[in-house]
Amino acid sequence: MATRVLHRIATEGAWASPALDAEIERAGLDARDAALATEIVYGTLRTLPSIDRALASKQTKKGELEPLTRATLRAAQYQLAHLSGAPSHAVVSDAVSIVRAQRGEGLSRFANAVLRALARERPSSPERATRLEVPKWLEGEMTRGLGAERAEAFLRARPLPPPIALRVELTRTTREALATRIREARPSGTVREGVLSPRALLVSGVGDPRALPGWDEGLFAVQDEGSQVVAALLDARAGESIADACAGRGGKTALLVSQVGASGSVTAIDLHERKLEQIDGELARLGLPRDHARIEARDLSVGVGGLERAFDRVLVDAPCTGLGTIHRRPELLLRLTPADPARMGALQLAIARNAAKMVKPGGVLAFAVCSPTRAEGPEVAARMEREIPGLTRLVDHVEGVPLAPDDDGVWRIGPFGIASDEGPDAYQVVRFGITS
Repeated sequence: MATRVLHRIATEGAWASPALDAEIERAGLDARDAALATEIVYGTLRTLPSIDRALASKQTKKGELEPLTRATLRAAQYQLAHLSGAPSHAVVSDAVSIVRAQRGEGLSRFANAVLRALARERPSSPERATRLEVPKWLEGEMTRGLGAERAEAFLRARPLPPPIALRVELTRTTREALATRIREARPSGTVREGVLSPRALLVSGVGDPRALPGWDEGLFAVQDEGSQVVAALLDARAGESIADACAGRGGKTALLVSQVGASGSVTAIDLHERKLEQIDGELARLGLPRDHARIEARDLSVGVGGLERAFDRVLVDAPCTGLGTIHRRPELLLRLTPADPARMGALQLAIARNAAKMVKPGGVLAFAVCSPTRAEGPEVAARMEREIPGLTRLVDHVEGVPLAPDDDGVWRIGPFGIASDEGPDAYQVVRFGITS
């Protein structure tokens, strides 16, 4: 199963989480086998550079490996290098059997030779990786964007599967009350409060969050804790008009609707209308006022089309490389190139220029990316200040956010300074006031 998922990721561009969930459900795996499949898939993706180096060292043939054979060898080498539970002969035998059944005798003999050679060098006590492995160019980008200490904190290994972050709808319940209900319903799981967002609960071992108490009542949504902080940094107030630019499926939109209340309004804007269509149903589930929210499908990299100076506050959670999510989505490491941060930074700047036009004089623009690179955060913000008239960087404290900006005026959100290995994804946020 792990081999099948790794093959789909490499050849079809599949995402690990939904592909793995579908395989586990189709096979009806018990919890122990599902956990092993998850460990092999995510562990392989998180340590791919060293796995591929090990495989290359034992190959006598040059050139690209046949894709399914490569996926099988990667999964097997992860087990040999990092998992102590399976004997070497079992790992090799299973992998060779998969290749033989799917690709024939010739490639199975090749797989057998490579894996036997690697098994002879297997550590006597294999240990799980303690760090996410990334290409050298990306490690340099992260160090440049975060500093050495924070970059190391971000790359440190985290548990599999990672906890699921819930955003509690505080207009309808309290975080403590919902946590109690979930603990009573799932006594074998773990539930703890987030440390960065007063709305966040982090849950593990509780199964599908949609089956938890409170979901059908609209008492919570699923949203990364860092994403919750991004929305909170807009500092939306009751009665204000808000634009959620690049809104996607509306996770932040719903939070903003909750903040502005029935006397305010939120406009969700995104290039992809299909994503926006999901917002109305989610607001209904959460019991939030749908008549004070509207959707606008438009390309903000091109223009604003009649929305000039229409909003008190605008949040731009811009399209980005997504490198801040690579612990949860390590398959991104197979797809990104050194040119991508700068390429995405150029798109972000185009969107931000137009988003600034939508803010009323005296209003606030919050620019955010889910990436720790300088090319997508600080450098875009600096160009915004140079190129957009009337823009002033805001560094004042935001109520409900237990973080302060760095000396360069950038809020850096992530597993930095948190006494846990379960910190949120990495985001960068810059807040601007509009004076003209």
